[in-house]
Amino acid sequence: MDSLPVWKNSSGGTGTFRAAIPLDDGKTIVASDGSSISRWTVDVGRVEDVTFEGNSEHLEGIQSASISPNGRLVATAARNRTVMIWQADSGKALWGPLEGHGDDIYALSFSADSKMVVSGSDDRNVWIWSAETGQSICGPMEGHTSSVKGVCFRYIPLSLWP
Repeated sequence: MDSLPVWKNSSGGTGTFRAAIPLDDGKTIVASDGSSISRWTVDVGRVEDVTFEGNSEHLEGIQSASISPNGRLVATAARNRTVMIWQADSGKALWGPLEGHGDDIYALSFSADSKMVVSGSDDRNVWIWSAETGQSICGPMEGHTSSVKGVCFRYIPLSLWP
């Protein structure tokens, strides 16, 4: 599926989608505008919207969002230089605000197993956070000479590590 379905009388969330992911069932799409999450099914269109609850300072300044590959979590980054991790089914904050960046955060991504979130910032640093505990796993990773505007995980089997 390359795009979100468009249905008559279906606005699609509360704002512009910042992230979307198809789930393994082949029929469901989860999308987020950063302040809510929408669940879509191929046969009926949007079936539910869940609004994120808590931390209004963070929610008022969302700049980036990422959805875990399993569709259960959403990570958001805001102008207050924090990351939050939310439960997609309830909209409740699971972890955060996670602090460490010294400037705006524009890049977020989940690991393939949905257990970690990586964030990149105008402060030229990268952090990795545990989506299971909310703790910093690694960071700041320094050395970039300009803003980090994109991040991702790449799976490399341990057997291939030196």
